Amino acid sequence: MPASLRTVRHLLDSGTPRVLVSDLDGVLRVFDQGLWAELDAELGVDHGSSFRAMLGHPYLEEVTRGRGTHARWRELAVEHLVAAGAEPAGAGRAVDRWADTPATVDEGVLGLLDEVRAGGVPVFVFTNGTDRVPAELAQLGLDAVVGAHGEHLINSADLGHAKPDREAFERAHRRIEHQLSQERGGDVRADRGRGEPVHLRPGEVLFLDDSSRHVDGARAFGWQAVLHPSGAA
Repeated sequence: MPASLRTVRHLLDSGTPRVLVSDLDGVLRVFDQGLWAELDAELGVDHGSSFRAMLGHPYLEEVTRGRGTHARWRELAVEHLVAAGAEPAGAGRAVDRWADTPATVDEGVLGLLDEVRAGGVPVFVFTNGTDRVPAELAQLGLDAVVGAHGEHLINSADLGHAKPDREAFERAHRRIEHQLSQERGGDVRADRGRGEPVHLRPGEVLFLDDSSRHVDGARAFGWQAVLHPSGAA
């Protein structure tokens, strides 16, 4: 088990955190990082071109803030690859292959989240995501984690702000309080009164993410935060 997950267990055992929030990409789901080199080789473009066209494209910032779509992002990625020297049809196939290659669920992280939920601590997933995230999570069978209707999914594309923006953490915190209030506080310690609003101090939220920038942003807001090694599975 990675040290990050042991740290999460230790902090939860201390009783201070009342909610656990996990990142998605690089933590709960991981991707084959070797795919980038394969795509570059197939397209005959410089090393790193595929990554820059997709995950490095500036339009992604708009998509994760709800001001753009996954579909348009893919179109722009194809244009970027063509500008880098790829043949148009090949560029389209490469983007489709990247977008449609399934992720792998990190069973260690999933097991921890399931254990925490079973112990009565609410679990949320907070991702800098696109409008396609709910469908992707359903495909991975993660409904038990985020809820059948995504009640415990916090997607930056819905918030209008993305990590590490302070506003993203503020809105995520309010979303968590609202959801737990909707659930009437029944599973949240110190809020036993049915129907009472749930109020959380920032320090009562524990956050796990593979980005040091996101961890720093969470800590600046006041959440407890643990850095997870990306793709630890």
